[in-house]
Amino acid sequence: MNVLITGTSSGMGLESARLFLEKGHRVFGIDQNESAILHESYTHFVADISSSPLPEIPNVEILVNNAGIQSASEKDIRVNLLGTMRVTEFYAFQKSIRSVLFNASVSALNGNEFAHYVASKAGVVGYMKHCAIKLANEFRATCNAICFGGVKTELNRAVMENPILWKKIMNVTPLKRWASAREAAEWIYFLTAVNTFCTGQAIDVSGGERNCADLFVWE
Repeated sequence: MNVLITGTSSGMGLESARLFLEKGHRVFGIDQNESAILHESYTHFVADISSSPLPEIPNVEILVNNAGIQSASEKDIRVNLLGTMRVTEFYAFQKSIRSVLFNASVSALNGNEFAHYVASKAGVVGYMKHCAIKLANEFRATCNAICFGGVKTELNRAVMENPILWKKIMNVTPLKRWASAREAAEWIYFLTAVNTFCTGQAIDVSGGERNCADLFVWE
């Protein structure tokens, strides 16, 4: 299948692209940074999803809206919400589409984070539900949001490498660990390439963080 993933130069997007390639899919990536993948079935485009012209990519079957930032400013809304909407409107609503997935955050469900970030991700969940109706009715495609808790990526290095903050986080994390980027990629693959019936859902994959503790640790 033709798979488009945004934010493929690092973290969950990079691991997701690698996993789809391992499974034999044709993968297209969009990121502000240069490609971190060299593979005959991978095509990379350097672009800002919130402002750059979007490349023409025909017959997208799976769209993974992964790109996002955490700036604690209005830029979170411009990129995480408006940029994601822009990508979805450009690529999703056409006859080849079979699945759309939004990388939201458990913050969208529990409110624990910087205000603009929480608002951007909560907006993504609401927009996903809007898209799910349209995609099901018009194209019989699935559409969901995945709401991760802690994932070991560069974005979270500041707290992962601080023993005091890390101890605070583990104290409120029932499984006593964060997901790896590869583990996150496996969830992303399942919800798009394997799942054919679950749609319109914001799926909590947070290691129990949402229901067992409400504490946001960053500094």
